[in-house]
Amino acid sequence: MATSTMISVALALALVLVGSWFFASSLWARLLLAIARRWAGLNSRFVTVGGTRWHYLEGGRGPLLVALHGFGGDADNWLRAAPRLTKHFRVLFPDLPGFGDSSPGPDASYEIPAQTRRLRAFLEAVGEEPEFLAGNSMGGWVACDYAMNFPDQLKALWLLAPLGVKDAPLSPVLKAIETGDVSPLDISSADQFRHRVVQPMFGRLPIIPTPMMAYYARRGIANSERAQVQFSQVLASPLSLEDIMVRLSLPVQLQWGTLDRAVNPEGAKAVRSVKPDIEIHLLEAIGHLPMLESPRDSVERWVAFCRQRGLLSH
Repeated sequence: MATSTMISVALALALVLVGSWFFASSLWARLLLAIARRWAGLNSRFVTVGGTRWHYLEGGRGPLLVALHGFGGDADNWLRAAPRLTKHFRVLFPDLPGFGDSSPGPDASYEIPAQTRRLRAFLEAVGEEPEFLAGNSMGGWVACDYAMNFPDQLKALWLLAPLGVKDAPLSPVLKAIETGDVSPLDISSADQFRHRVVQPMFGRLPIIPTPMMAYYARRGIANSERAQVQFSQVLASPLSLEDIMVRLSLPVQLQWGTLDRAVNPEGAKAVRSVKPDIEIHLLEAIGHLPMLESPRDSVERWVAFCRQRGLLSH
């Protein structure tokens, strides 16, 4: 009886520990994010604008750089780049509506022009006028659309593997979404999240703490159905990246990883064909998130670009 009781107690304790880890991993993830944000010199803030509750990170001093994440990402995608950026810029990293900790837009549209309108309303609400705008993936598409609609505000654009190029071959990830074959938008387990969503984003998968992987996997699974609707709306946006870029006159730097499996780096050629004066950097052995996978090199290239054009004084 004693042995049986001990086994029962041990099993019960094991279940409690497993359950505690499952529920506590979100708390650990939040704690790790808070520490990382503080280390990067960023503050986390919320503001409600037009029925949308925005979350954003801000910090640093200098001319304002607003940087936009990609589809399925959030403001924390810029954390590794932040300490280097804040040496030269005041930075503002928003979670775009429907992503991260920002609520969905009240009109439920995720087309690029809708996100641009929301971004403009958000910046007006927080009293910010960006001099520089950056965007990764979907965020790059939004950044270009914003620059087209508000051309007098910005000095330069920084694009990192932008989505929206029409005249480029489909990437492996976009092919999977189109065919429905192991689509990163259709996930139901942590293993699927790791292999379909996380791994294709990097040239070399970094070490990701277990609580963080669990946290983002649960969020991805919970948002899977909504993500499919969101992405179809994003792709239905009326103007391609080329349609927008041909109308831009401001300086633009484009960075693209040669191992990007999410958005084909061949898109750089299509962009150059409509904007010959664009500065393009193809980053060897880097994936879809240069600012996260190679923050030092990515930021140094951007800062040098601004300095060479007299846009930064330090």
